[in-house]
Amino acid sequence: MRIRPEPVHPRSHRVGTRSVSSVSHHSASALGARPTNVEALILQIQREFPNAHIRITGRGRTVRRQAELMAQRRRANRKQFLETYHPAAHITEMDHWVAGHTNASEAETVSAFEGIIERARRGGAVVSNHLTDRARDISIPRGGEQAQTRVRRRLRQLGAHVIDEQEAVGGPHWHVDY
Repeated sequence: MRIRPEPVHPRSHRVGTRSVSSVSHHSASALGARPTNVEALILQIQREFPNAHIRITGRGRTVRRQAELMAQRRRANRKQFLETYHPAAHITEMDHWVAGHTNASEAETVSAFEGIIERARRGGAVVSNHLTDRARDISIPRGGEQAQTRVRRRLRQLGAHVIDEQEAVGGPHWHVDY
């Protein structure tokens, strides 16, 4: 099975040259206003860490695209699927659906997952912050473990949550919720 990459818009280039090293131990409030949304957050991180070469690799998604990515992940690696998503009724339902339909095509799985996501959202579940445009996938910052620690710390200072998806079937990246 081939995992299709997510289409990304070209506006994800890095900008700026300011380093955050002199402010990395301060709270977000001490540094001024928080970014207004996840896109502004990532742009700020790109400016503060230009040598990390951070690119946005995934933005907001439609329910269909989210279903495609979740179906691909579940079909490719059940363990990774269950470790990536918080335990929830819709995740269990997706897992059971795949286990109960071992001969289903990818298209059938995607359609089933789309229905599961729609029902879960009607019931108040978030499913993914990509659906509410509150998440971005970004390339793992360059510069080694120390640079990654600084970027992760800064993201947390600004109010973001980072999920390190080193083993993602679609390629290693960080998922950033804000």
